[in-house]
Amino acid sequence: MPTDGTLHGRFLEQAAKNPEATAVFADAGVMTYGELDRQSALLAERLVAEGARPGVAIGLCAERTPSLLVGLLGILRSGACYLPLDPKYPDERLRFMVEDSGTGLVLTTPAARNRCPQGPTVLVLGDTVVTEPGAKPAASVPEDSAYAIYTSGSTGRPKGVPIRHSSCAAMLDETERLFAECDLSGVAAVSSLCFDLAVMEIFAPLSRGGAVVLLESALHLPESPYQDRVTHLNTVPSVMTSLLDSGGLPSGLQSVVLGGEAVRRRLVDRVYRETDVKRVFNGYGPTEGTVFCTFKLVPPDESGEPSIGTPSSTARLYVLDQRLRPVPEGEAGELYLGGAGLAWGYLNRPSLTAERFVPDPYLAGERMYRTGDIARFVPGGELEFIGRADHQVKVRGYRIELEEAEAGLAGCPEVREAAVAVRSAAGQPDASLVAYVVLEDEGQATAAQGSGPWLDAEMQSRIMRRLDGALPDHMVPETMVFLAGLPASPNGKLDRTALPDPPAVDAPATAEPARTPTEAALIEIWGALLDQDPQTIGVRDVFYDVGGNSLLLVRLAKRMTQRFGRRVGVSDLFRFRDIASQATWLDNDNDEATPDAVTDARRRAETRRSVVRGRSRPPRA
Repeated sequence: MPTDGTLHGRFLEQAAKNPEATAVFADAGVMTYGELDRQSALLAERLVAEGARPGVAIGLCAERTPSLLVGLLGILRSGACYLPLDPKYPDERLRFMVEDSGTGLVLTTPAARNRCPQGPTVLVLGDTVVTEPGAKPAASVPEDSAYAIYTSGSTGRPKGVPIRHSSCAAMLDETERLFAECDLSGVAAVSSLCFDLAVMEIFAPLSRGGAVVLLESALHLPESPYQDRVTHLNTVPSVMTSLLDSGGLPSGLQSVVLGGEAVRRRLVDRVYRETDVKRVFNGYGPTEGTVFCTFKLVPPDESGEPSIGTPSSTARLYVLDQRLRPVPEGEAGELYLGGAGLAWGYLNRPSLTAERFVPDPYLAGERMYRTGDIARFVPGGELEFIGRADHQVKVRGYRIELEEAEAGLAGCPEVREAAVAVRSAAGQPDASLVAYVVLEDEGQATAAQGSGPWLDAEMQSRIMRRLDGALPDHMVPETMVFLAGLPASPNGKLDRTALPDPPAVDAPATAEPARTPTEAALIEIWGALLDQDPQTIGVRDVFYDVGGNSLLLVRLAKRMTQRFGRRVGVSDLFRFRDIASQATWLDNDNDEATPDAVTDARRRAETRRSVVRGRSRPPRA
């Protein structure tokens, strides 16, 4: 059949040509194009019977198994658009997304069933088989919405961005131009569906007859049984650095797209030097522009820091001053985006749509999007990214509006005022979110604290538990600093430049000592990895609470594998997070140390916080 301009149309072509080819590799199993075609077609008929049609959003709340792709394609083939609902998101955010989008139907899997918000009808994949011919789905047209993704909101509310099939088709045209068939023969799908990079990771390979390799995250790549199938990876520079440190990149990897953070020349050189990767790209693009708006193929022999490249075929980019006039080459201005990839606006937010999607003064009848990014054109027509014009930031590749994180804090009854900033702690290469909190109870801001910042482990733990139910994990600050008042500028507004660095606190001197040789060896490994005195690390300490993070987990897994001669994966360390449970697991060669035991250990650690290199974070229940 000819390409019909929809997100899923090219998959249908490939399924008709090569039904026996493998479409999905996942820990939960594999699925061929033919199986994915049949199951999604049956699902589409069931969804039509439930009211699916163009213009209707259907929620998809599922773990990362082949059923996720059945759900995606079933929704698209029914004519509706999909609304991704990450099961790991807090209840409050999931409920808001469903209510704000008007979604009346949510598709899920048995394991994620209890994460679905109450209210909409819920269909469980596996229970949706059509036994009799049903109503045929209405064919989608290019101007129908394919999906709606909610991004961080500057007003404290997430905002929905609907993207049309035509924009997705233009994005797929661009991937065919940029990437060879061998690049897309096995694409690692590591992004949450709630981030639009997942659209490229899933549909670019399915449009070319390649396979989707479903992973929990890029950090799980070294332990995947299908890592040798991966030929393309999208990730952020900090994760790429961690994978290089651990030797965790597959030998068959052909191409890499880095984005979400500044891409440095030394990292690109290292990728070319230490792997067999043939092409490294720097990519840039907001959700409102359908995945990527610029690409830069960074060659191995180029000097200087990589730019973000030139506009893709889906994008029209301007660098303008405050009066919407083009600035000269080499001068900085705000980046505006138009073109085939441009969203039509925000769901149910007409005033915000009018503010951010403005008439294009250089192309009659067209619009352009104010990205809020500052950039400049350099000789050769390439763009150099400089920073943000507002308070939106990116931390480890996640787009975050500081106001939304601040609104989450303001919703806590203990908090009178709050501000959030990005800080890099001493000795830490990656930045993190720091919350600055003024407590509602003035009596708690005692004179003993003076006017300077202080840390309060018990209060931080209480506030963090509330935030865990209100904000996605990537928006929860890693450090909480308490102040008698927030610094203000002469006009009374918050002076973010005057927010202090987090105070350094000595690690507790009551670390519980090792009781077994394995615990002693683990304390030694942790100390070397975290650059700490092993005597300050106890067997009940949790890795995240003593300065660890998800990137360091990859290195920890590698060092434990080398030391104990047993395969240790990142997923194991997500389950067993303190030294005691890790040692029990290693010594018994089984799962005797259960996740419940780990949770208990983390709760015990709440009363004896470990603050390392100026960073403090309580256990997450």
